[in-house]
Amino acid sequence: MPSPEVTVETDQFDSTQNMTAQNQFLHYRLKVVRLGQALSIAGLIALAVHLFSDGNIDDPDVRTPVIVLAAVLLLVLLAPWRRLLAVAAGDIAILVWGGAIAGALLLADSVAPDDVLAIAFLAIVVFAAATLAHPLIAGGLALVSMTCYYLVVQGEEFDALSVDDATRLIVFVASALLLLIVSIGVRKQMNLTAERLTDLEIREIELAEREDELQHLYDVSRTIGTGTDLSDVLPEIVGRVVGTVQARTGVIMIYQPTEEALEVMSPIWVAGHTLRAEGYMLPLVDGGILQRVFTSGEPAIRTDLTNTDDRDQFLIDLDVQQIVSVPLRIEAKVIGVLMLADKPSGVFTEDDVAALQSLAGPSALVLNQMMRYQQARDEGEKMAELAKLKTDFVSTVSHELRTPLTSIIGSLRTLQRPQLAPPDPNAQQLLSTAHRQANRLKSLIEDLLVVSRIDNQALPVRPQLIELEQFLSDTVAGVPDSEGIVTLDIEPEAAQLRSDPDHLGRIITNLLYNAVKYAPDSPLEIWARQRRGEVWLSVIDHGPGIPYELHEHIFDRFTQVAGHATRSKGGTGLGLSIVRGLTEAMGGRVWFEPTIGGGATFTVGLPARTTTRDDGAEVPVAGIELEAESA
Repeated sequence: MPSPEVTVETDQFDSTQNMTAQNQFLHYRLKVVRLGQALSIAGLIALAVHLFSDGNIDDPDVRTPVIVLAAVLLLVLLAPWRRLLAVAAGDIAILVWGGAIAGALLLADSVAPDDVLAIAFLAIVVFAAATLAHPLIAGGLALVSMTCYYLVVQGEEFDALSVDDATRLIVFVASALLLLIVSIGVRKQMNLTAERLTDLEIREIELAEREDELQHLYDVSRTIGTGTDLSDVLPEIVGRVVGTVQARTGVIMIYQPTEEALEVMSPIWVAGHTLRAEGYMLPLVDGGILQRVFTSGEPAIRTDLTNTDDRDQFLIDLDVQQIVSVPLRIEAKVIGVLMLADKPSGVFTEDDVAALQSLAGPSALVLNQMMRYQQARDEGEKMAELAKLKTDFVSTVSHELRTPLTSIIGSLRTLQRPQLAPPDPNAQQLLSTAHRQANRLKSLIEDLLVVSRIDNQALPVRPQLIELEQFLSDTVAGVPDSEGIVTLDIEPEAAQLRSDPDHLGRIITNLLYNAVKYAPDSPLEIWARQRRGEVWLSVIDHGPGIPYELHEHIFDRFTQVAGHATRSKGGTGLGLSIVRGLTEAMGGRVWFEPTIGGGATFTVGLPARTTTRDDGAEVPVAGIELEAESA
């Protein structure tokens, strides 16, 4: 919809259209008329001089046409041609003018040579063509001129025309017809040009309207950057809208589906200031002015609310005298109402409605996006708070469980000593089972503690220099069912690594535990390689591998490979998630690749830096630069 300024420009364009393309056409015709007036006066003067010099002015048959011609020229000079040419009367005046000159020339044929008369009659046709008169008018005047010239050539005897007379007449008629055809073509072309110019000017105004709409859209949309909270953005939006229409009060109401009512968004704009107005709900069932605008989707203007009952409590509290309101629409959905009240410079008009509708679209878009953003932010804050409560709860419970569990495990280990072990084999087996399950429970509690620390980013990292061969051998020995099936392959360049031994041990243990669990009958390999400034530790199995659909989610929490053979072994699905969290906490990365020939390969990449035993300064492990260059 056009803005008020653009509407005024459009009205001005409509009222002064004659000053544009049509005015140019009129200006051209006026010039031709002025030139015709000058030539007519010059011809009259020449004819009068010729008649005085020949002494024929006393002849009534000569003097009468001269007087008639002089009277016609006087009328032509006094006629309001600017007004005449703007209407059809101008073409009729040209026809009368040209016909009068042709008649006068016909009456004066006895005092002028035929060649001079031929030029004069042809000049009438030229004049009609040059003025771009209507084709019917120009054709009629050409017919009058040709008829008069024929009568001059024919003479009073009406004898057969001589060859020379016939030739002159044919040339005259052909010239007149050619001029007429050219005139019609030029008039048509000028009309087309005028229409095109008018279309261009209309398009220019439409472009100006569009530019104005885009400017309003930019101004309103720019308010997104004024704040991250709706209460910061709302006054900016309403203030810009109020400033456009020059109103005193501006209010935005948003529909709340749960309440089935319009909620007045606070703050509102009053006389250049923002005021808090919380708690106003306009139920749709009340059927007030603003509710009807929302339900109908049509704008409304009320210019006198003083003596009417069509006001709800909100309008009464605002003490407004007149309002204009439009729906806030996003595509086909109405999300609220934009209302302005009390225009100091007069009453609200349809131009104000048009201006508001042009701003309602971008305003609705901004409000909708800001409300969605604020809702998402509030939900995110609630989720973050819930996650923190959950993590704190898990951490607290895990600590509380670990203390008594440590005592239980110690007591069970003590009871398994030979001097305290019960003689009954079944009792010994029960003690062994209890000890094993207690250790499993301890491992689970420690996993939960690690997860909570990773979530809280409170995981301490204490790097030490690690001899990988001995470290990996000790780690493998602590994994159940891994003895004799794990092969170590450590390159000399990767023999040492500076890392946190506790975290690295848990990483390798979890990877080995998964390999033993999911590939129980396959050999396992642990490789240590130095690549691209990192030490890569790979745990390789040759079992059934991981299904393709789980490749992208294998490091997510509680992800487990389904299968009857593995379900019986239990597990929480936290192992690989802990591996990723610990690796990233130490500045490394972890990834999965299918093993060639079947199986799974998990690789942990950690920064390949160590410490000299002399000064403790960190230096690159030998061969890193060479590996980086070759890579």
